[in-house]
Amino acid sequence: MWLLVEKLNGKRSLRNLSKFMIIFGWGFQTIKNFGPAFKNLCSHCNNEQYWVLTRIMTWFTLFFIPIFPYEITYRLSCPVCKYGLTLNQKQVSEIKPLAELNQLLVEGQITQEEYQVRLNRLNDGPSEPIEAEIVETKALTENVSSLSYCASCGGKVTEELRFCGNCGTPTTTK
Repeated sequence: MWLLVEKLNGKRSLRNLSKFMIIFGWGFQTIKNFGPAFKNLCSHCNNEQYWVLTRIMTWFTLFFIPIFPYEITYRLSCPVCKYGLTLNQKQVSEIKPLAELNQLLVEGQITQEEYQVRLNRLNDGPSEPIEAEIVETKALTENVSSLSYCASCGGKVTEELRFCGNCGTPTTTK
């Protein structure tokens, strides 16, 4: 309990602050995008895109101000359907430099030549296959038995449709 020291009649006294309300909370999240990591075929939506590395920090708040994070997770996810992987610290340390380098190139802060030089420096380290736990970061709310995805844009199409309603690409018939 917080205590307040007040000066009353020339004397100091301690006064209990039980009359004041303290507003605290948890669950506030900040998301940092580190950039595209590598091109991967998503097993969920069947699109081949550059998967994005993100950090999600969940905070404890006091009077709606984030005070300290109590959970930090790193995810590598498909930009189309948000399906992806939760990474551990070792995997993050291997993928994060590549994602940051790719982001610099996308933003135009470095040239293609500088990108190649930095990429060669990154590739000089030991390379081991990266394994990750697959988690679904965006749940489907529709019946997935008759639902598939367009190979061009990733839009949802049902088996009855001959063309994608989003981009007009003919769907494959089975």
